[in-house]
Amino acid sequence: MIIDLHKYLIYGVKRDLEAFFNEAQENGFIEFIHLSKKKIELSSNLQKLLTAIKILKKKEAISKDVTPAISVAAIADQVIHDSETLTRLYEEKRLLAVEAVRIAPLGNFSEEDVSYLQKMGKRTLQFFCRKTGKKQSLHLPSEVLYVATEYDLDYFVAINKERKVYPGMIELIVEKPIGQILAHLDLVNSQILKFEHDLKAHTAYLPFLQEALLDELNTHHLISAKKEASRPMEGVFAVEAWIPKTKIQKMYQLIEPFAISFEPVKVEPFDVKPTYMKNRGLAKMGEDIVNIYDIPSATDKDPSPWLIFFFPLFFSMIVSDAGYGAVYLLFSLWLKKKFSKATGIVKRLIHLTFFLSIFCIGWGVCVASFFGIEISPNNPYKNLSPLHYLAQKKAEHHMKYADEVYQDILYEIPGAVEAATPHALFLQAVDKEGNYKLLNDFYNSLLLEISLLVGMIHIILSFLRHLFRNWAGAGWILFIIGGYFFFPSILKATTLVNIMGWVPKSIAYPIGKELVYWGITLASLLALIQKKWLGLLEPMNAIQVFSDILSYLRLYALALASIIMAQTFNKMGMEAGIVFGAFIILVGHSINCLLTIMGGVIHGLRLNFLEWYRYCFEGGGRMFNPLRNLKK
Repeated sequence: MIIDLHKYLIYGVKRDLEAFFNEAQENGFIEFIHLSKKKIELSSNLQKLLTAIKILKKKEAISKDVTPAISVAAIADQVIHDSETLTRLYEEKRLLAVEAVRIAPLGNFSEEDVSYLQKMGKRTLQFFCRKTGKKQSLHLPSEVLYVATEYDLDYFVAINKERKVYPGMIELIVEKPIGQILAHLDLVNSQILKFEHDLKAHTAYLPFLQEALLDELNTHHLISAKKEASRPMEGVFAVEAWIPKTKIQKMYQLIEPFAISFEPVKVEPFDVKPTYMKNRGLAKMGEDIVNIYDIPSATDKDPSPWLIFFFPLFFSMIVSDAGYGAVYLLFSLWLKKKFSKATGIVKRLIHLTFFLSIFCIGWGVCVASFFGIEISPNNPYKNLSPLHYLAQKKAEHHMKYADEVYQDILYEIPGAVEAATPHALFLQAVDKEGNYKLLNDFYNSLLLEISLLVGMIHIILSFLRHLFRNWAGAGWILFIIGGYFFFPSILKATTLVNIMGWVPKSIAYPIGKELVYWGITLASLLALIQKKWLGLLEPMNAIQVFSDILSYLRLYALALASIIMAQTFNKMGMEAGIVFGAFIILVGHSINCLLTIMGGVIHGLRLNFLEWYRYCFEGGGRMFNPLRNLKK
């Protein structure tokens, strides 16, 4: 839930300022308001610790119980020095490698011998190169000797009394022969190995660096908070702060030892009240999901409990397979065992994985889907499936009223006229491949309608949550209900309320039509009362509401795609033989599992964050950030 925050002016004598702020940081429920836009710069020690930790985090950590022989600051300095040295060595290695490639065709020679020959022979040695192919077309002077050809270049050496320039040739300046460069390169590589080893060894000190970082951060935050305390009179300080209404009594206890008091002050229009979310258990997992998209405003109602139900529901509807749910369950149990010591958000993420898998199994059982395997209507399990029960009720309704749907069935399946029960009707409608076509068609139409029905309920709940701030929502709720009753008359469709006998078509159609018109009218009138002239634009929201509900069709479409892919892989595997077929089925279902996870997460969240948020969520908030001691 979102706990309301009150703005207070805290004031007292200057001598208690230091002790009060220390106690406030220890208790961690007061956010001091920063009036100054200029922030205190991070101390040099803090910057060094941050840099050192960032460096070591990129290295492979070693688990080793060690006690630092030197100070943590000295360790940070050493890590930074080693990292900077490594950067320099890697750059030196790169340059040496480039130089080695450049002069390698000239061969290895002794620099001392060349200097001796030049001195005693009073000659100058020069190295040249030119594009391969010009060697035959251009006449080479007698003093120019061909050496080798590499990388589409011809290499030469020229021996003259003085330096010369030759047309079409580029002179190569050789500072060191290849032998010396390779020896230097070996030395650099050995130094790189040494410093890499030293940095890896320093990862054992990461816990000490992190503890020191937290201490430095706590000190930095404390200094920043105290900086906001103004001194209107000598010996007195004053500071503004946000305090949760549930912590007022605790505030009195905190200031009791000090000559300090606090008074509520007016929240100014320019004040941005922070959002203080306090949840436990499943709602805390919902809060993690909420924070993915946006922070609720302080005036929002906490959507965390709603998201922790509807996100798993949408995810399971998209997966629509109990077999995949079982795979996810095994994976979540493995995660729980692998990270048994996990805490905080990591632990909640593992629990969320478990929660999603349970929803997937439950929904998959309801729709009788297991790895895309089609279950015969004769299977006793079918009688336990709610989806199959609804399909039977749908068939029973069409048979009872002998409507257009039933006449079309008789036209396509002449033998269906002898079927006295829905079960017999399903057994009659079998295609050449042995698929129960009519039953599958009924399943698909029911899943499509359930997706829309879930969407309508979801949007209605969104309007209800925000009804006191958006009166027009009452009219749109009537519009949605009326649309569910009326629009099937245009499509000549039969809905769940019709086949269950709750609302006959003769009643649903006229009542639905009236509710549609009255809903738009009521929404417009309430909008005019609440929003004045802006309410004239309210009827245009009918298109938005209609399109948002249709957006929930993605639940059905993605589920259908997943089922078809599973069935396709099963069919391919059955036709390929035991060994190769098993491989196809395993790989195919693995791919389908990954795709359903992606679709379930993306679209399951999207329906909450976009369609549902549109009518009950303001967002744009800032998380409550009290002065507190940071801990690992």
